[in-house]
Amino acid sequence: MADAQQINDFLVDAFGRINKIEERAMTTGLGSAISITEIHIIEKIGLSEPARMSEIAHMLGVTLATMTVACDKLEGKGLVRRARSRSDRRVVQVTLTPRGRAVYEYHRAFHERMISSILDTLSPEQSTVLAQSLEKLQDFFLREEAAAEGENNG
Repeated sequence: MADAQQINDFLVDAFGRINKIEERAMTTGLGSAISITEIHIIEKIGLSEPARMSEIAHMLGVTLATMTVACDKLEGKGLVRRARSRSDRRVVQVTLTPRGRAVYEYHRAFHERMISSILDTLSPEQSTVLAQSLEKLQDFFLREEAAAEGENNG
């Protein structure tokens, strides 16, 4: 039971710290305030731009209305640009501005440093065990998410 408590304490602490450190690093590196939510929206856009706003909203598990409000703020900060699709005027596509691209790259580099700091200290066997364990944790999160969506839809 002590192991279970230690793992639980670690996960709760780590998730909170990652978000705080990530947000602080981004704000410090960019010279302006940017929230963890905004960082993750920029990340999703950067991975698939030009991206449909509806697809980004779906990936993040938020409504299109929530995504619209978030993009209003990001556009105001000069980080994203929105445009209607020429082939389907109902579709709004979002892309990163050069400043948004810089945020995306800074965030990506932060994650690379974080992962390297872990993997550089582990043997290949330990890395494999860690990856397998985290995959099991992700499976748990996916099951919980699906169950919550099922409760909300029915």
